[in-house]
Amino acid sequence: MTFLALTTDFDAAWMAFKGVNILAFVAVALGAALGSYLIDTLSLRFILRAVGIKVGFFEFLKVKGASYLLNIINYNLALVLMAAVVKRRTERGWASSGSPFVMLNFIDLTVFGGLTVGAIIAGASPFEDVTTRIVGLIALGGFLAGPSLMAITRIKKGPAWLLKIVNHNLLEAFARISFGNMLLAILARSMLVLLYAVMNHLFLGLYGADVSIPNLLVYMPILSIVGFIPISISGLGSTQVLARRFYGPHVTTVTGEGAQFGVIDAFSTTSILIMVLLRVIIGLICTPFVTKMLADSPKEQQ
Repeated sequence: MTFLALTTDFDAAWMAFKGVNILAFVAVALGAALGSYLIDTLSLRFILRAVGIKVGFFEFLKVKGASYLLNIINYNLALVLMAAVVKRRTERGWASSGSPFVMLNFIDLTVFGGLTVGAIIAGASPFEDVTTRIVGLIALGGFLAGPSLMAITRIKKGPAWLLKIVNHNLLEAFARISFGNMLLAILARSMLVLLYAVMNHLFLGLYGADVSIPNLLVYMPILSIVGFIPISISGLGSTQVLARRFYGPHVTTVTGEGAQFGVIDAFSTTSILIMVLLRVIIGLICTPFVTKMLADSPKEQQ
């Protein structure tokens, strides 16, 4: 954050913000916040039910909403809250309760990896050849991560140490989900990533940066990994510095690297803050319900 503040062209950032259609900006944010909330909830509920954990839609809508408050700090803290609700409702152990959310991370890796590889094959990589190959190889590894773990949990014979790992409760969800349901989960999570790509495309367009959705599918996984690391709140600072390099050259309303970076700083700061604000509102509405849910007797929701 300090580096960002010291290197931002505030005049360019302010001019960029003043030129934005605020009504359109708020409309994009509302659509993205509500759309992602719904898709995220539906896909997570599907994954839980696919591994034998029954949870009501409206119940989990509240759980997902409450998790947004922790998501502001770090994504995995939000997953811990959801695992705690599963543990309380089903009387499972922590490893078993957390297993679907571990699998969720790997499904998302598969989605990001697959979309990135697809974008690169389609010729949408904005990087030099060497960088493209490196990003492509990493993306391919991410794409294979979820299915590989799923296949590993099907191993029935082997050394005792291997079977101990394969049968660990933390990998239980990988063993329980069918191949068909895994494909459906990947498809559902792909819709979420594509929604975020459309959101960023529209936000950037409002700031005068023309970044295509295929290019975003290459940029976004890298930015997501940086945001995943617990070194900033909601990606403020860390992802923004990288976003300058990715999106700055696409700004057409101003010239000069410093001014272009200022426009991207305005885009990233305002888009992150409005999404955080909307999710805080959702979280504050849902948290009392989840607090009561955790205090209730541990019965599995039918």
